[in-house]
Amino acid sequence: MNDQKEQAQRLAGYQTNRLQELILEMHDCCKEAMHFQARSFGLLQSELKCLLLFEGHKYLTGMEIAALLEVAKSRATVIIDNLDKKGFVSRVADPNDARVKLISLTSVGVKKVQEIEEFIFGLYFKLLNHINPAKRNEVIAALETLRSAMLSIQEMHKK
Repeated sequence: MNDQKEQAQRLAGYQTNRLQELILEMHDCCKEAMHFQARSFGLLQSELKCLLLFEGHKYLTGMEIAALLEVAKSRATVIIDNLDKKGFVSRVADPNDARVKLISLTSVGVKKVQEIEEFIFGLYFKLLNHINPAKRNEVIAALETLRSAMLSIQEMHKK
């Protein structure tokens, strides 16, 4: 009985290490993909991320952008300034509070976001095509299981 318990512990240890390695490798791949995406559009990664924040939003404030990007308000201002200079966003005074500026995509920005989203979809389509069609549902199910487990752990840490 002891031998089986030790084998189970060794297996769990190996699996834990392998899971950690794979997640770190995937994280690195995702970071590189984000860098590639931004470079493909002549943007900084922070600018690309900022543009993609506007999905489902007509306006965002600088504070909202800073919070969503998890950066300081001053850093968000620099990102917004850069996107404004490139013609992708514009600022208007909030009709309810003149101290607040509402940031929105310009028509050029809307087109750029559409291009970026199509490009990203294409990358994921290429990725999917590198997976055997018979295995795709298994891969997606495994990723959903992993995401659920990660969310459960996050919830436990919030308590």
